[in-house]
This record gives sequence, structure tokens and C-alpha cells, in this order.
Amino acid sequence: MNADIHIVSTKVLSPELIQYMESVGLTVTQADFIRKTILIPDNIDRLSLHPAIVLTSKTAVHAWMEIVKCLKLDVKQYPVYCLALATKTLCIQYGLRIAGVATDAYSLADEILKDKSVTAVTFVCGNLRRDELPDKLKEKGIMVHEIEAYQTEQSPVKIEQAYKGVLFFSPSAVDSFLSLNPTKSIACFCLGNTTGNHAREFGFAEVHVAEAHTPEALVKKVIQHFKNKVNA
Repeated sequence: MNADIHIVSTKVLSPELIQYMESVGLTVTQADFIRKTILIPDNIDRLSLHPAIVLTSKTAVHAWMEIVKCLKLDVKQYPVYCLALATKTLCIQYGLRIAGVATDAYSLADEILKDKSVTAVTFVCGNLRRDELPDKLKEKGIMVHEIEAYQTEQSPVKIEQAYKGVLFFSPSAVDSFLSLNPTKSIACFCLGNTTGNHAREFGFAEVHVAEAHTPEALVKKVIQHFKNKVNA
């Protein structure tokens, strides 16, 4: 693979993944294009919590644990519906009782709807949460109590050097990137279908979604793509 293939990652990757990419001839510029801060509402109370908890990110898991600590809750009394892989792994580490898992928010709503005993959920989310999950649940008559427990802010970086691909890990990262880097003609690589669909919606013509919802799978997707380009 040519050594002049420059890739931008909108999230700081592990040293191991950077080394892996560089070992096959990619150069990587990386920065955290979004910043998340946990901010638990002052007026939260245990009486307002519905027993089924929905967590769609690692940040949401950390925020939920702050709520647990603040209200002195028994986590075993609150079954959790969460996204797979990194979010699920963190839930397990915290000892949460997992009731259902899916690869994206839309599919997670389907997982919740399978349990006919669930009539209401508590959705721990951020200020930029997307509509797919709560809208789908509300359409089916499920009450959704949202707790906005963290703030997501853009922290974009202007990329001066020419690049041939960009890695996106969330829809918010797409927005942040485009605020200073309007180029949409390059290939983008997305973690999850939600992010991929958002990239298409905002004008990226060449969108690739990783087979698994992990940074490792996304990096493998990038490497395979440019290997195929070189060998074509």
C-alpha cells in the first residue's frame, strides 16, 4: 500500500490501532471532534424512574452509574437495555442486569418491544440524542422518560493536509467534522448504521460501515478498502 494515503480519525485511537494502520502504509491524523461531559439534573429523584433503563453509549452508562450513586439505588432492580460490544461490556463491568442488547438504537427499540411487560422506560441520554429509539417506542405506546444526563459539544479541527478518508464514530462527529472541513467527496468509514446513514444524509457519497461496532473493525474496514484500491 502506498505510504501517502492520509486518513483522518475523528476520535483518538489506541496506540495499537495507530501502529497497525501505519504498518500497512497509512498515515493518520487524529483528534477528538466531540467532547462529552456528564451533568446530572438537580431535580432527579427515584420516584420518576421507570424500572427499564435504556443506555445507548458508554457515556450514558457512566451517567447512569452517577445517578445510581446519587440516589443510592440497587442496580439489580433496574434491568438495562443497551447497545452491544463496548456499551454492553461496560454495563457488565458495573454489574448491571442486562435485559436486552442490539447493535443500534432502532434495533434496540425492537428488543424492548419484545417484552410485553415493559410499558415505560427511562432513557439516559445526552443533549444531542437522536429520535429513532424514543419515537419508535412512543409509536407503540411505550412511555419514555428521558434524563438528559450528559452534554455533547463539538470540538472540530481544521485538517490542512490532503486526506483520502475519514473515520466517524457518531453522528455528532460527522457534524463537527463538516463544520470546518466541508469536503464530502472522500471516502468515509462509519461505526454503525446510524452514523453511516447520517453521513449519507449530509452528503457523503462513499460511505462504508464496519461489520462490527468496534474501532478495530472500523480500522480493518479502512485498511481493506485502500488495499483493494491499490490492487485494482
